[in-house]
Amino acid sequence: MGFLDSVKKTATNVASDAGKAGKVAQAQLKLKSLQGDVANAQKELGAIAYDLVARGAVSHVEMEAPVAKVREAQALVAEKEAEIAELRAQSGAGIPADAPAESTGPAPSFSAPAEEPPAEPKA
Repeated sequence: MGFLDSVKKTATNVASDAGKAGKVAQAQLKLKSLQGDVANAQKELGAIAYDLVARGAVSHVEMEAPVAKVREAQALVAEKEAEIAELRAQSGAGIPADAPAESTGPAPSFSAPAEEPPAEPKA
């Protein structure tokens, strides 16, 4: 086998490996998207389940503790909102007392943690 044949074979192998790595990266990206879809569906299911429990339409012993956590968190949010309203009323700093408290994001989720994604391949 000549030198140029060896170079050609090596280049072909490198190109093949790069193609495989690209496919792996593409599959991992799709996996992340699908895991996000699962998390969103679980969050939606949790909200529906909580609403059903709160209305008394559903009752199950395994739901009691998570529902209690949500209720406790909601109570803490309400307390903090009242505190903010009180501070605004006392401040006189031009902030209307009835201005809504700004949220820093959605309330924490109390769903089961998602599985860890597979580790990135090392190059």
